Amino acid sequence: MPTYNKPETITVRSAGAPQSAHPLRIVHAQFRDWLFDSALPFWATTGCDGTAQTPALFGAQECLTVTGVSAHAAFKRVRVQARQLFVFSWAALRGWPTGRSHADGIYAFLLKAHEGGGRWSRSLTPDGKMLDTTADLYDLAFVVFALAWYGRFDASGQAVCLARETVQWVQANMAATGGGFYNTLPQQAEPRQQNPHMHLLEAVLALYDTTQDQADLALAHDLYQLFSTQFQDAQTGTLGEFFTQDWQPSEGDQGNWLEPGHHFEWVWLLNDYTRLSGVDTSAQAKRLYDFALRYGVNQQTALVYDAVGRDGSLLKASSRLWVQGEAVRGVLTQNPRDTDGLAARMATNLLTRYLAGCPAGTWLDQLDEAGEPKVDKIPTSSLYHITTAYDALDKAVNSLPHEDLLEPTT
Repeated sequence: MPTYNKPETITVRSAGAPQSAHPLRIVHAQFRDWLFDSALPFWATTGCDGTAQTPALFGAQECLTVTGVSAHAAFKRVRVQARQLFVFSWAALRGWPTGRSHADGIYAFLLKAHEGGGRWSRSLTPDGKMLDTTADLYDLAFVVFALAWYGRFDASGQAVCLARETVQWVQANMAATGGGFYNTLPQQAEPRQQNPHMHLLEAVLALYDTTQDQADLALAHDLYQLFSTQFQDAQTGTLGEFFTQDWQPSEGDQGNWLEPGHHFEWVWLLNDYTRLSGVDTSAQAKRLYDFALRYGVNQQTALVYDAVGRDGSLLKASSRLWVQGEAVRGVLTQNPRDTDGLAARMATNLLTRYLAGCPAGTWLDQLDEAGEPKVDKIPTSSLYHITTAYDALDKAVNSLPHEDLLEPTT
């Protein structure tokens, strides 16, 4: 895995210059400066909850006010702690100096939510006491994901053991009739959802990537089959969000609700499944991608909408930050060299519309239908999406040919 090095300055040449750097290289350098010089230092200090000597003694902040200080939330969701454990583990593996110490601190705090035997609570009090002991599939998926990443430098092997134990607990206790898993335990009267299953697939792929043990890939095959038979509509190729207990689309508005961000996210995820399993998912990914690109992207701004209907009609014209990050990943999966410049436009949107006009190192989490900020807090959880978007951008840039940086010969 590549290590972090501060980028050399890339000069954007004027229109009359012989040749300019690839747009992806330019936005990548700007993004890297923001992430490593502003965001990670900010979230390692203000974004963590502890003391000067032990910055992450009480894990990560749940959220901040729009002025960039703690919102003093009365709870800490396990999914947020897990996402920040991933972020600092990723940063540590990239060579960022304090990534490991902050990952260690958040890991120790996260363990306070472990009830034993692979079951985890959904939330903690600010000082680490169990608050909501509901087992939530979405949260458990992120626990496995974070443990898989932390396990890449955890010499004790505890993190990987806990990740496997959690997967086994989910399979033994949350399996639902007709395939897949219940959203929560105890069960609640609510539609079944594809979203937590998507993140569970992401998690077990990360675990397999860490261990290279085929046993850790077994659940991924089952989740891919669930996607193929239930989540993706066979006629339209679109991705449903809400379902009945027997995996039929929910009635009414919920059954019509589609999220372009999740279409793009599955494009990346299917490609990663192919990379690790060898199963060809390209046709399914293309159907998702084509729909999201046609109906989910504002052609003038390259902003991605929050929701559309099954017929492509616009249902929610606002644009969450996470949606833009997943679009960058999806576009670069389908077009790694960004030959039409769309990924560069989307990444530039992140830098200029979401990561600016707010305290340094933070973000505006949503824009309204007019492209204006619509925020009342800074959610910590968004850094996961920003980091994975940057990671995809970084891989794409590292795979570009170097010719675009060279002056033409005369």
